[in-house]
Amino acid sequence: MKKVLIVLTASAVCGLVGCQSVPTIPQSNAGGQAADYGGWELPEHIVPNDATISLYQEKRLQLISIRRRWGRLYKIPPKGNAESFTTTTTPLSAAVERELSSGYLFSYLFYDNGELKYNGKASAGRFSRDIDDEMLFYSHSTGKSITSYIIGHAICDGYISSADEPLDWPLMSKTLYQGQPLRNLLNMNAGDGHTVNERANRVIGTNTHHRDLGLDTIAAALEGTQKRGEAVRYNNVLTDILANYVVYKAGSNYDNLMREVFQNKVKIKYEVAYERHANTLTNGKQSPYFGQLQTSASYSYYMTRLDFLRVAIAMMRDYQNKSCVGEYLRDLQKKAVAWPKYRPYENNSWKWLHRYAKSYGGQFYLNFEGMSDRNIFATEGYNGQNMMIDMDKSRIVVTNSAATAWSQKIFMLDVIRNGALPK
Repeated sequence: MKKVLIVLTASAVCGLVGCQSVPTIPQSNAGGQAADYGGWELPEHIVPNDATISLYQEKRLQLISIRRRWGRLYKIPPKGNAESFTTTTTPLSAAVERELSSGYLFSYLFYDNGELKYNGKASAGRFSRDIDDEMLFYSHSTGKSITSYIIGHAICDGYISSADEPLDWPLMSKTLYQGQPLRNLLNMNAGDGHTVNERANRVIGTNTHHRDLGLDTIAAALEGTQKRGEAVRYNNVLTDILANYVVYKAGSNYDNLMREVFQNKVKIKYEVAYERHANTLTNGKQSPYFGQLQTSASYSYYMTRLDFLRVAIAMMRDYQNKSCVGEYLRDLQKKAVAWPKYRPYENNSWKWLHRYAKSYGGQFYLNFEGMSDRNIFATEGYNGQNMMIDMDKSRIVVTNSAATAWSQKIFMLDVIRNGALPK
């Protein structure tokens, strides 16, 4: 494969705080044929052209279809009570339009004080399929924050006593998680960095993606592990463990809990689903937990662009209304830990929201550079599936993206800070 030299160019963007330079990574082989890097997911370091974006868009939709056929989706249907959005005249933003017409954004939503002020989709005709309001997107790690939000409902409904509840879970009883407070797992300082590979998607002693293993098989691989320190270690396996802990605690009421969150609180318009773990043999045989739902839940959600926004609005309303779940979110914020990847001044930090967060609490990024006096919650999913919520000013930006090659600082952080789109 040929090496590609990436040259950063800059375009002027002027807003309420003067002009800023927006770094832009031009497409590799723009107008050329698609490049297939293998697998279902575009690698994060790739700067794709439109044909490559189309190829991986088709892969995404194909994978969801396969998961559906194989029975590896947990599905929550809509109830028909989705709220319509109050919209205003779309403000001019040449910068956002450039990203939607020739950049890497599939969808850009700007919600401000009860109104959807910008509802942008990638230009028609760019890709093999046009973006519409029914197309499903991966949540990637934004699903971690959604899982935490579900935990808040499980606490408020009495299935879990509090965020400090010690785990007492037969499935995980012989692992390092048994007896730890739930908050350690929520804050990703459970001392489990040694139990996963560098990308935190494979468990020690296995060579398979963790979602292709039942949680009972993962628990067996983790048997005898001990907690090592309290350093924050970002961990994909851990959040799937949290998702399954909710299943265990809610028991036969799990379906009711999930419907309560997505149908009655979020009020989704379209079906929301998450990818289930495979059912696998453990040491060559079926474990006592084989096939149980507590072995297959995950944080890997599939949902539409506007249902992502509905989730963010529900979180914001809970926080503002100081509901029970809102108090849970406030508690997560109050007891957040220092985020070790806070690096706002590095040359390429503009590509990731998490570089501007000073704190991490309950699967949310918090305490942002230049806004430490404001209550900002953010999520960040692989290749730009993001939500950023200003709890004080009722301001939200939601993105779905093909690649990590656009300025999350300019198009998310600064928009939340200033309340205006870049010009």
